[in-house]
Amino acid sequence: MMIASFVKEFAEENGKRIEGIDPKARSALYAYDWPGNVRQLRNCVESAVVMSSSPVITLDDLPPSIRPGEEAPSIHIPVGATMAEAERQVIMQTLSANAGNKTKTAEVLGIGRKTLHRKLDEYGADAGKAGEGSEAD
Repeated sequence: MMIASFVKEFAEENGKRIEGIDPKARSALYAYDWPGNVRQLRNCVESAVVMSSSPVITLDDLPPSIRPGEEAPSIHIPVGATMAEAERQVIMQTLSANAGNKTKTAEVLGIGRKTLHRKLDEYGADAGKAGEGSEAD
């Protein structure tokens, strides 16, 4: 019930026509432990609605960590790395994991797109390297 409510809310908010959730995706959502509780579920459903290219949310619309048998990519930050180095690695590797999609990367990281753009400028990251045309500004 909560999932359907979130789908409806975010579909309306984003002007998308989402008719429902594929049974496999629904099963994955029900089976996940949700360590972040309702807020994590809400963010996951919002992301799925925004990223869905069809009227039905599928497993592919869910984060890898939610999908059965898949784990989210991890980042190794060496002990002694500065906070700035750690932040750079997290941002760049998350951008890479999202195929250069800056909007999705900012959403996953919980930061604004302007903040992400500013950080990428600081790093001298070339937007073309990250996946031109994949940003939904």
